[in-house]
Amino acid sequence: GAGAVGGATAPPMRAVYHMTPPSGWLSDPQRPIYLNGKYNLYYLHSNQDNGPGGWRHATSSDTVVFNDQGDALPLQSNFPVWTGSSVIDTNNTAGFGAGAVVALATQPTDGDAFQQSQYLWYSTDGGSTFTQYGAPVIANPDASDWFRDPKIVWDAAHSTWVAAIGRQQKITFYTSPDLKTWTHQTDFSYTTPNIGGVECPDIFQMKANDGSWHWIMAGSMQGDYSGKPDTYAYWTGTWNGSAFVADQTDPQWLDWGNDWYASVTWPDAANPDTSRYAIGWINNWHYAPHTVPTDSTDNYNGQMSVVRQLSLKSEGSGVYSLISQPTPNLANYATKTVKPANASVNGRTTLDYHGSAYELDADVSWATLNNVGISVGENKDGSRHTNIGVYGGNLYVDRSAQDQVPYSFGTYQQSQAPLASGATSVHLRILVDHGSVEVFADDGRIALSNQDFFTSSDTGISLFTIGGSANFANLSITEFANITEQANPAAPYADFEGSTYGPWTTAGAAFGAGPATGTLPNQQPVTGYLGNRLANNFNGGDASTGTLTSPSFTIGHSYVNFLAGGGNNPRPSDVFADFEGATWGAGWTASGSYVGQGPTAESLPNQLGSKVLDTYVGGGDAATGAITSPTFTITRDYIDFLIAGGNHPWGQSGAAAVNLLVNGQVVRTATGQNSSTMSNVNWDVHTLVGQKAQIQVIDHATGSWGHVMVDQIVFSSAPNAVGGEPDNQTTVNLVVNGQVVRTATGQNSEHLAWTSWNVSDLIGQSAQLQVVDNGTGSWGHVLLDQVTFEDIPAA
Repeated sequence: GAGAVGGATAPPMRAVYHMTPPSGWLSDPQRPIYLNGKYNLYYLHSNQDNGPGGWRHATSSDTVVFNDQGDALPLQSNFPVWTGSSVIDTNNTAGFGAGAVVALATQPTDGDAFQQSQYLWYSTDGGSTFTQYGAPVIANPDASDWFRDPKIVWDAAHSTWVAAIGRQQKITFYTSPDLKTWTHQTDFSYTTPNIGGVECPDIFQMKANDGSWHWIMAGSMQGDYSGKPDTYAYWTGTWNGSAFVADQTDPQWLDWGNDWYASVTWPDAANPDTSRYAIGWINNWHYAPHTVPTDSTDNYNGQMSVVRQLSLKSEGSGVYSLISQPTPNLANYATKTVKPANASVNGRTTLDYHGSAYELDADVSWATLNNVGISVGENKDGSRHTNIGVYGGNLYVDRSAQDQVPYSFGTYQQSQAPLASGATSVHLRILVDHGSVEVFADDGRIALSNQDFFTSSDTGISLFTIGGSANFANLSITEFANITEQANPAAPYADFEGSTYGPWTTAGAAFGAGPATGTLPNQQPVTGYLGNRLANNFNGGDASTGTLTSPSFTIGHSYVNFLAGGGNNPRPSDVFADFEGATWGAGWTASGSYVGQGPTAESLPNQLGSKVLDTYVGGGDAATGAITSPTFTITRDYIDFLIAGGNHPWGQSGAAAVNLLVNGQVVRTATGQNSSTMSNVNWDVHTLVGQKAQIQVIDHATGSWGHVMVDQIVFSSAPNAVGGEPDNQTTVNLVVNGQVVRTATGQNSEHLAWTSWNVSDLIGQSAQLQVVDNGTGSWGHVLLDQVTFEDIPAA
């Protein structure tokens, strides 16, 4: 489907939760129409970058996943189809039948760009295929190469169709009784300051939060002529049947980034008076024709923004503004949420999180400083990153350190939007995907959308200030299901649609005799499952326990994907090393001063057990060398341990640190704080699951505090685990050779969300899935549905 559609293998650079084409070139979206319970979106598509093409069709029931429906208005020889709009002719005004879909689209007559005219197409099969009506219904009036993109709406007050057409520094209006015969009415001109020609005009009526109705007229502008964005400018006002009268002379801007162009809005079918959706092309004509990384990695060029939900709000004094936020339905595809601790930052603090597609939320506050913000897409040495911050009273996005050749953004490296005067706090919603960064602030009054191409190593996040300190609170990082998978589901290994579990076996009472038909007695409503049934062990309430186990199967694909919900009760952590023996442990090796040595009996604050690994052994602070674990496969989301000793970070001369090695490279590191009190370290390694690794304790320090102490290394599903937790798990586990090698739990929610395990390291091995319910307290149950084996992730 067009909702990020891929082939049989995992696309390395394709956007995870943004709409992309199956292949080829994507540009202008065409305003969706709501038909048969789905939004029907059309967009410009070509088999070559910036080449001639037509309209491709995609449908969505929830404004997140778009399913490809193929070409609708095809390319004809020397006669491409450009932007326009479609409507449902409910009253058969055009004579093609009640409910026919009628589209007006700009086409260059005889391939001549100076003969842009508006042609009519109609569909009698629900918008799947279209027939061209014939000669242009709105001919080019003056051989202009800027007479384009008709937006047609029904004016109920005057019982007529209205078409807004983009021109140089103006929008021209036509009216028609039947969509075929059009009469020019008026022009709305805006020449000072110069924001260029109007593309993809928009006109609609909407009710504000105070109950008043307003018309909004808009278009995509070349605002960079006058220091404004190249995005969607709009005016509020009135429509009198022939002319638009603006409330204010100058427009407002719905997006302040470099890349939210050719944007369209359409009514929210559930609340059409007060809510609209919007989508834009994440690109800019100053660099759109360039090749981009996905041309070579995934055979496509171009993506849409996330769909936004719009509302109209009174600002007082007769001013009304459009407010935008990401579609709330995006939350239905959340698969993992990480909540870093609040932080007071003076300089730079790196979060222990790595990812490439997520939403980052944060409340940032300060008193006096020069610059404050968040770096996303940061590589190991910090040379590559995109900064989202506040400077000089503006919220900005600076992607200059992310720029790449040959698809450089040129002089368009930074974008900014004005904040309220004297602001000392801001709430940020930052949406990061493989090809974009979208930022929302000030309760949706500000949005900045920017194309951004990251490399595979650009996965870090850090918080920064310059010239003072700031507080970062309510930090939250949410990952989403891959909508490639959502648009193209594979045949499930288990869909639990039968009245029994079939070859799966049960123990205990929790799972009953077979799958549940949705919500069980006394349970909150269960949502997000597919079909009519699911595995639901709320049977008899949270007090029931048991297991559900699949037959053995051979792992033959790179991913195990499934829908899971229920309680957030992970498996107990696995103790990897407690250093309670006479040696470092089975398979551990040592070099330098630590050959032949072992753990030390001590009684440090927060120590667990009687012994710790202490590099003071074998010579005191002068002792040097390394203590290295055996190789293991990362199977849990966190590696937790206790550390004390000297503050000698890795990367500096004379380091004393604990390092995680993957392929011989240090990917995580920790050091002490010149203290004998043991403190928790939590490494988030969820992006490294399935990889071979080692833990290495290095001591090159010989001076004061020239040692490091380590204790209780555990593998867990949550930070600050210490081992020995009670087993009240409600989990889905993958078992190989009797060992749990992957595990997942719910999020204290009855909504099932996608989970994806990368099992490429296990291909060819025999495995079983086991659903375990040992929980007897609140949220002591687990939900499972739609298990699939695929070569692409669902998350």
